[in-house]
Amino acid sequence: MARKAAPRQTPEDKLIDAALALAAETPWARVGMAEIADAAKVDLAVAYDAFPCRASLIAAVIRRHDKAMLTGDDPSLAEESKRDRLFEAIMRRLEAMRPHKAALKSMACGAAADPGVLLLAGPAMLNSAKWMLRAAGVRAEGLSGAIRAKAVLAAYAAAVRAFFKDDSEDLSSTMAALDKALKRVGGAI
Repeated sequence: MARKAAPRQTPEDKLIDAALALAAETPWARVGMAEIADAAKVDLAVAYDAFPCRASLIAAVIRRHDKAMLTGDDPSLAEESKRDRLFEAIMRRLEAMRPHKAALKSMACGAAADPGVLLLAGPAMLNSAKWMLRAAGVRAEGLSGAIRAKAVLAAYAAAVRAFFKDDSEDLSSTMAALDKALKRVGGAI
């Protein structure tokens, strides 16, 4: 019986993987697109077409984790409260981020000093918060959806700060921080 070939990685996937690997080893502020393209073994023109700037690459990393969160949906949670469903959706996202924690921490620290990244990553994270809401079965459209998304983003940010410090196997301090933050913004959700 013939073995199935592994799916071929797109240049975008290669660049994202290379960026995550480099960011895990080197402060993100010192990682350039040329180094990322070289590590990905992708021509610089192809890298430009995929991600014209590091900010667009970070937005793609955000989307990758959103997709992982969305594909891990657990239908058995349908009867739980929306807060519990939201908690589970955010934890699925954080679990998807776990293998790249060092890289993501490096990117987050580096992005804080890069206005271009902040301008693009801010809306990408707000969109991500809307997908967290949708994953929990909570409406994310319109003005009320925008307000909910901002509340979720605040709770998510608190959880990520804890996540970056949490070395436990079960992410207990991350879960505790997320629980506390969701209680704090609960009325807005």
